[in-house]
Amino acid sequence: MRQTDTDADPLVTIVGGGVHGVHMAVRLFQADLIDPCELCIVDPVGLLDSFRRKCHQCGTVELRSPFVHHVATDPFSLRDFARACGREDELVPSTVGAERPTTSLFFDHADWICDRYDLESSHTEARATDICENRQTVEIKTNEGHISTRWCLLAVGHGGSFTYPEWASELASTGSATHIWDPSFDPNAIDEMSSVGIVGGGITAAQLATKVAQLPGRDVVLFARSPFRVETLEASTDWMHFSGVTEKLHAHPPASRAREELVSEARYDGTIPPYVFRRLQRALEEGRIELEQSEIAVATEAGGTVVVTCQDGSAYCLDELTFATGFGSPYDNELFHHLRNESTLQTGYRGAPVLDDETLRWMRQNRTPSRIAVSGVAAQQVLGPFARNVIGARRAGELIVEFLESELEVEKREVTP
Repeated sequence: MRQTDTDADPLVTIVGGGVHGVHMAVRLFQADLIDPCELCIVDPVGLLDSFRRKCHQCGTVELRSPFVHHVATDPFSLRDFARACGREDELVPSTVGAERPTTSLFFDHADWICDRYDLESSHTEARATDICENRQTVEIKTNEGHISTRWCLLAVGHGGSFTYPEWASELASTGSATHIWDPSFDPNAIDEMSSVGIVGGGITAAQLATKVAQLPGRDVVLFARSPFRVETLEASTDWMHFSGVTEKLHAHPPASRAREELVSEARYDGTIPPYVFRRLQRALEEGRIELEQSEIAVATEAGGTVVVTCQDGSAYCLDELTFATGFGSPYDNELFHHLRNESTLQTGYRGAPVLDDETLRWMRQNRTPSRIAVSGVAAQQVLGPFARNVIGARRAGELIVEFLESELEVEKREVTP
C-alpha cells in the first residue's frame, strides 16, 4: 500500500483493475503522459481477475464482441497475437461482423499487454471505500490506507449491486440461494448428482445452464418466465460509433431520466446471442435441461434444499438455486453511494453522476469539472448502451486521455521555473 507520507503521491490513480482500468493505463503509458511510478491502479484482486472470474462463473467460452475489442490500443493487436502464437483457430467465426476471440485467447493477450507495460508494478491490492476531491488533489480512502492523487479515474462496474426477484428476498438474505455474480459462487463446486435450479432467461442463465448440464448426473431446471430473445450484440451497431446516435443522448440534460430511459431502451438486456441459443436448444432437445416457463410464486428453504412452487402448480425440490437475473443500478454500489454524499459533486436521476459529454469528467455543484473522470457502466448516459463493454472502455480511454494530455501539460508549465 502506498504511504503518502513516505512515498511520492501518484499523479493518476485508476480505481478498478478490470478491462476499463487496464485499457486506461495502457493508453496513459502509450501516450507517454506519465511514468510507471506516477500511476496507481487500485483493485482488491488481481488485474482483470474480476472479469476472469465472471467468465468462469457463467461458463463463457468465447466473447460476444469481435476481436478488435480488447485492452490494447491497436485494434488488430489481438489478431496479430493469435497469429504469432499459432492460435488463429481461437478466433471464432461470426455470422455478423468480425470473428470473436475465445475467452482463453482474450485473457492471454490481455496478460501479455499487462506484462508489456508492467502494469502489475502499479497495482495496489485494496478496495476504494470513499473518494473526496480537494482543490488540487483527490483523496481516496481504501481498506488498506489512504491515497492522495492529482487525478482519479473511476473504472468500476456494478459492484455488489445484483437483482433478485421479489419472492427471493428471504432466500437471498439467509444464504439459501446464491447469485451467479456473488464472488463465492463456483459452478465447479456443485455436486455431480445435484438438482440445480437456475433463474433467468438471458445469456448468463443460458451459459450457466449449459455448463452445469454437461455432467450427466445433474438435474438442471431453467426457470425462464418469458420467451427467449435472440440478438447478436447487446445493442444496435449504430451505438458502437459513438457519434450521430449518441447525439440523441446529449440532446437531453446530463444525468437525466430521459437519458437513462433512452439507454435502457437501446440495450438488448436479457437477450441471448445465436451461438449460445443453439447450445441451449440442443441441451433442451436432449433432455439435459428442463425448461420451466411459469413464474415462480414461492420458494422456501427446507432441510438444506429449496422447494420451489410455480404459478402453474409445478413444484421442484432443489439442492442448488442460483439467480442469473442481472445487475442492479450502476449507481448503487458502495463507492457511488459514498460519492453521492460528496457535496461538491453533482448527481442526477437515480444518483447518476453528472458528466461532461466531451471529457467524462464528473461535474461539481458549481458546474466546473472535477479531477474525477468516469469510465464504464456509470458513463452510459454519455457513451450509450455499450459504455460498459470493451468498446466502451476504448472510447472512454480516448476521451479521458485527450483531456488529461492538455491538463497535464498546463500543470507542468505551472511548476516549471
